[in-house]
Amino acid sequence: MPTFYTAWGVPDTVAGRFEMLVVHVSLVLARLSQEGRQGGTLARALSEAFIADMDANMREMTFGDLAVPREIKRAAAALFDRHEAYRGPLAARQPALLLGVLEAQLAYLVPAGGLDAERIAHYMLEAADGIGGQPARALLAGRLGWPVPTPQRGRGGAKTQDKEQD
Repeated sequence: MPTFYTAWGVPDTVAGRFEMLVVHVSLVLARLSQEGRQGGTLARALSEAFIADMDANMREMTFGDLAVPREIKRAAAALFDRHEAYRGPLAARQPALLLGVLEAQLAYLVPAGGLDAERIAHYMLEAADGIGGQPARALLAGRLGWPVPTPQRGRGGAKTQDKEQD
């Protein structure tokens, strides 16, 4: 979704794209946690797929074979750290708290400022509401509806777009 990079100040770099991927995976993991054993099984599979994809991408980007395991550990730790950090504010629907967490987690991306963490926080809350309202059957089948981020700053303006992944 280009708006993250073109309008919200997320750098279009490996680190910026990684963080936006982690935002989305964290949202899905949080939703899957509400679906009992099936959700837990799918959450585990999603985490494993994330790690396998990171491994393949690092090798494609010509990371050294000795560096890949270390970097995979760092990527997995980042996913689980961010998921834990985002989970509370998302569950409590606390935009200000989520904003603070995002600013702390993503500050390294844009040290001079310019990251629209407020818009990302509102997007995350909209996305959590959207996938939270989806039937479990659709979620467990991998069909997710994500809000479409809009370039404007501040709150609101996203509409939901269904994306089926078969």
